[in-house]
Amino acid sequence: MLKKIYAVVFILIVSVLGSQAQNRFYDMHKKRVEEQHDKDLSNKEAVLDEIKGFLGEMNKRIESKNGFHLSLPLDEKEITGITGEHVHYRGAIPPVIFGYVNTKSLNMRSEDDQSSALISKLVFKEEVEILFQSDKVETIDSITSPWLLVKKGDGSEGWVFGGYVSDKVPLLPDKDENITDWGMIIPVSGRISSKFGYRVDPITKKRGSFHKGIDIAARIGTPVYAAEKGVVEQTGFYSNGYGNLIVVKHDRDLATYYGHLSEILVKKGHSVSKGTLIGKVGNTGRSTGPHLHFEVRKGGEAMNPEEFFVH
Repeated sequence: MLKKIYAVVFILIVSVLGSQAQNRFYDMHKKRVEEQHDKDLSNKEAVLDEIKGFLGEMNKRIESKNGFHLSLPLDEKEITGITGEHVHYRGAIPPVIFGYVNTKSLNMRSEDDQSSALISKLVFKEEVEILFQSDKVETIDSITSPWLLVKKGDGSEGWVFGGYVSDKVPLLPDKDENITDWGMIIPVSGRISSKFGYRVDPITKKRGSFHKGIDIAARIGTPVYAAEKGVVEQTGFYSNGYGNLIVVKHDRDLATYYGHLSEILVKKGHSVSKGTLIGKVGNTGRSTGPHLHFEVRKGGEAMNPEEFFVH
């Protein structure tokens, strides 16, 4: 019987201490943390009152029989972390903190890094549970923010850039510079024969060669279209490996590259729309067979083109 009594008392105390969720998201959710803190104080006193009342009733029953007296198994002073003073915990984010996507589309990645694998996409106003805030802070599109580990409604988890998550449901998407999904079209009909990233160089056979774009295998003469609207910035033959090349400049410091062409059908300064015919597949430059070499660059930095396509 006494074992059961102590077990009940212990569970009640632990239930109070367990509510002391640590918080590294304090600045964004200050009010919520303080409300929870006040609730913890109230719960602590309520639980202690219940325990004292319970012990008082039990002692009335057993003291007259054998002189045994029950008391709190834990001194109140030893219940730390819940005080009347302001408390700022560090560590995990409190449970049930939600955020809302404030841009049209947001990439969810396997790690807190732009270069990690893309595992899913979130859409505008989608609600996610914020599980953890990374120590890693990055600046993307002039926004400086940490990465967040989030959970979608279907239970899947992944990392997102925190600058595109709001603590309130947004009315409208943020400005265009916050769009992470461009919805570009694949510029040519064919098969992706080589992906973005490190690979074995097809000519030198050396390992660890970085491929700045994707290769799309297709027959010579296959039409090549502009992946997105923009202005033709460069055209011509480039002996550094691209062969016949077209570079189209887009908004927000993005540019697309179309290499190894057999024909160039636009001139520098031409405005093109998404889907405009700009050239034809070839085998010029440093190439082992007919294909289009396609790149997407942001401020000169090569990005994975597949992340910009319509999904």
